[in-house]
Amino acid sequence: MKKFRARWLIPLLLAVVLVALGSRGRGGPPFMRVPGATGPAPAWSLKDLEGRMVSSTNFAGKVVLLNFWATFCPPCLEEIPDLVAFQAANATNGFTVVGVAMDENGVEAVKPFVQAHKLNYPVLLVSPEVLLQYGGAVIDPTASMPLPTTYVIGRDGQFVAHYIGALTPAELDKVVLPLLTTH
Repeated sequence: MKKFRARWLIPLLLAVVLVALGSRGRGGPPFMRVPGATGPAPAWSLKDLEGRMVSSTNFAGKVVLLNFWATFCPPCLEEIPDLVAFQAANATNGFTVVGVAMDENGVEAVKPFVQAHKLNYPVLLVSPEVLLQYGGAVIDPTASMPLPTTYVIGRDGQFVAHYIGALTPAELDKVVLPLLTTH
């Protein structure tokens, strides 16, 4: 009897968890702040959509919102309009969003998407090295890093915050705006 209960109890609990997560929609928390984002952010160099190398040093002295995302990711698509609006409102204050696209088809998938959605911030293509630096795994990047994953990096190059899930305008205001007033 105990073996029978264990055999059906684990799949049942897993199903309940999956249903609960899937039914959250906009009613549940859209993001989760991950504790422990401290210390210097790793330096990186990635290709942009034109094939040019862009380095983290290009953004020295700015507050950077480093956003790992993909065109096939519903929460990523949900937060993009907010990121575009926040970028437009704060670009002149020493702030930039840097989108790191995780799409397997690279430029073919990302460039038309960026143009169609009028992304107003740099969009770069992920590399295995940067993925490892920021906590993903190289074998299957989309399975190993929850999307979107976002890091807020201060003007001094230090981590300020780390998020999993779609950020809200309120959270952007709460975490990023104070960093823009201090220089």
